[in-house]
Amino acid sequence: MSQSRIATVLLVAALAWGIDCGSDLQAAPPAKKAAPEKPDAEKGQPLATMGDVTLTVAEFQKLLNNSDKEVRTQLLANPELMNQKIGEAVVRKYVLARAKEEKWDQKKEVAFAMERAREGVLVEHFLNGMAKSPGQYPDDSLVRQAYEENKTQIMLPPSVHVAQIFLKFEEKMDEKGRQDLTRIAEKYFAMIQKGESDFASMARKYSDHNVSATQGGDMGWVPASQLLPEFRKALEGLKDGELAGPVQTAQGLHIIQLLGSRDATPRPYDQVKGTLAQMLKGKKLQENKDNYLIDLVKKDPISLNEANRTLLK
Repeated sequence: MSQSRIATVLLVAALAWGIDCGSDLQAAPPAKKAAPEKPDAEKGQPLATMGDVTLTVAEFQKLLNNSDKEVRTQLLANPELMNQKIGEAVVRKYVLARAKEEKWDQKKEVAFAMERAREGVLVEHFLNGMAKSPGQYPDDSLVRQAYEENKTQIMLPPSVHVAQIFLKFEEKMDEKGRQDLTRIAEKYFAMIQKGESDFASMARKYSDHNVSATQGGDMGWVPASQLLPEFRKALEGLKDGELAGPVQTAQGLHIIQLLGSRDATPRPYDQVKGTLAQMLKGKKLQENKDNYLIDLVKKDPISLNEANRTLLK
């Protein structure tokens, strides 16, 4: 079976679970004492239902037991995420039941695909077992080396620190209403420029963007590429602390203050070391699998029957 086919099988399995192994959820520290084994009667209790389909505690426990240790820890520490995965599991079981009712598992092409998928999972697990990389791989020196070699690929984009006072165009506002709102925005702009009021106070009092208004208009650091074109143009040439506006967009009028800017910079090592370590571990695992397969072929070379190949059609 090709590596692409094996990868596809594993991807389908991951999607069936719906788990993102690279999420940033912070797992709670493991309990010092393992939870007692649940009695069989308790395991058979319904955990979730959908129509005539029931997902039991035992069924979902089996999924947990066979999931990645880190993923399981995340789920046990996060009730909301756990509920989401339980929901996904019962939906999957419901769809499976409907598929069997319609005898989809008896369709020739489906049965063949299921058998190939079964074989693929078996092959992949076997190869992973044969090619497992050392438990401590990679060490910090290798991760730091990867960090230095890949800095250009893990850059934080150019970004700006901005604040705004947003005056919203009301639905069906006519041209006169927009002109009146523009005059109000120009008045606020002038008051701040003259020092009659400070930007943060005006934002808290008048801005229609509730999230930033509570922060004195502060929108934090925003990648320059994600700014509206009107914003990018207005910020050109501004120095820290200077104002621009009123800037009109489809949503309304914006008075903008530039609080800071920074060029593209490498992401901090501590922020990416986990991702880099996983990348190196995956690369090493693939190298070990390739070497294992090469050794197998050397030991038992492949022999092709050219004459019988012509029987294929």
